[in-house]
Amino acid sequence: MKRTTLVCLIALTTLTMGAEKIRVNLNKQFIEDSAFVIPDKTIETKMPCLTVANEKYDFTKNLLNIMSNIAVEDLDNRVFLVELKYAGAGIAINIASKDILDLHDVHFQGDILVKNCHFVLVANDDNKELLKTYFKKVRGKSVVFERTFEKVLDILVPEPTYYKATYNERQHNVQVKEYIINNNDKLHSPKPPKTNTQPETPVDDSDAFDIDIELTEE
Repeated sequence: MKRTTLVCLIALTTLTMGAEKIRVNLNKQFIEDSAFVIPDKTIETKMPCLTVANEKYDFTKNLLNIMSNIAVEDLDNRVFLVELKYAGAGIAINIASKDILDLHDVHFQGDILVKNCHFVLVANDDNKELLKTYFKKVRGKSVVFERTFEKVLDILVPEPTYYKATYNERQHNVQVKEYIINNNDKLHSPKPPKTNTQPETPVDDSDAFDIDIELTEE
């Protein structure tokens, strides 16, 4: 029950039909006996909504599939930071669950909405050409991430999610290096033991029956 409640508190997204702006509340919990003081000014950041520049690109097909899997499997988080950059013959992919309003020195290119989860792309000097090639702004659409506060008896910390991989541009595949969902290592988790699905060979007891008859006859 706590985990279900936490999902709602971490990122509550409001989207009105025909609206031009998505508002996402990022909740921060605090306890009553702490010295925490709610700031007077609203803490928020606004960015454009993004989509893929060309649906035929194999890289973005793979990336959206990765995002979709994370959105389905993660039970605690609804906002993720996505860092992409060229790395040798491929593209490095780093995705992590983050409260982006706590990141003060990061420039955001925009937000990609996948299955009610927000994947925020980081922009820097190393990846500006990459982002320009694979993504574009959705005209007239933007998202605002706004800080909300909640006084609680015990602070619930969401279990983290991390994903690290490299997309090989020559072989057109993804080489996963780290895949952790809610602190559970999906890449190195033990596999269930194999079960024998082969039907058992029926026992032919005709020979034993013949021997019994022969012994009786003697």
